[in-house]
Parts: sequence; structure tokens; C-alpha cells
Amino acid sequence: LDGAIADYDQALAINPRYAEAFRNRGDARSAKSDIDGAIADYDQALAIAPRSAEVFNNRGVERANKGDLDGAIADYDQAIAINPRYAEPFNNRASARRSKGDLDGAIADLDQAIVINPRYADAFYNRGIFRQARGDHDGAIADYDQAIAINPRRADAFYNRGVVREAKGEHGGAID
Repeated sequence: LDGAIADYDQALAINPRYAEAFRNRGDARSAKSDIDGAIADYDQALAIAPRSAEVFNNRGVERANKGDLDGAIADYDQAIAINPRYAEPFNNRASARRSKGDLDGAIADLDQAIVINPRYADAFYNRGIFRQARGDHDGAIADYDQAIAINPRRADAFYNRGVVREAKGEHGGAID
């Protein structure tokens, strides 16, 4: 990643208004857990290209990682306003809303992410977690089933489905 960051630095030295270079350097910094550096790069990218739903989404992720849930939600809102057919910010906003205690809002966001992309395993998985937290065991199992059908290597979905089955007293199903 250091080599990639150095190349983005060079690109920006040549063209300081290269929004994609800021975005990609932000992504590389994010991968290195440099949250502040990633946010700074996303800020620069948005100053140049303020209609980038992807950059708003990515900055929202970093703000959430930093604990700024209100800032993250604002960024996800912007990403959704720019591109209402982009499922990822709905999924990410759901996580932020859940962290703020808004379980109903979180589930509504996941419902929308799934409408946009019915093959979005992470959205089904997350909705399963949130339904499980709400005590909707059957809904949680259905969502874990769907996440597994989309991604049969999703071990955490199998695990959580087993936990819910056990909580329901379905010990045979929890073992299968």
C-alpha cells in the first residue's frame, strides 16, 4: 500500500485536482487504518467532485470507524441522495443507526438495500442480526438462510443461525 500511496502522491503533485487520486489514496489509507488520512483525502476528493456517492459512502465508513456516527449518517444520506440505487450506503447507514439505537430505522435501510440488490449477502446478514436483536427469530433465520444461499462460505451466518435456532429450542436444527 505504501507504493500505491506514493504513486497517488506523484499523481497529485502533477495534477492537484485529480479527484480519483484523492479517492484512491483515501482507500489505501483506509486499508492501512489511517482513518484521519483517509478522511482528509475524501474531503479533498469531494471538494473537487462533490457528486461522488462512492466517496461520501467511503468517508461515512471512516467517520463511523472514528465514532462520529452523526457525521457518518450525514455522509450516507448524501450518497443516497446522489444515487438512490446504490445499496451499500443503505447497509452502512443501517449499522450506524443500529449503533445509535434506531433498530427500526436500521432494518428499514436494510430492506431498501435488499430491494436495490437482492443478492446483497451482507444486507441479509445484517438484517438477520438486527431481527435477532429485536427477538424476531423466524425473520432472523430467514435472513441468515438467504445470506447463506448467496454466499455459502459465510461462516458467521451459519453460526448466528445456529444461535437463533438454539434460542428457539430447535436443538436439532442448531446442530445441522
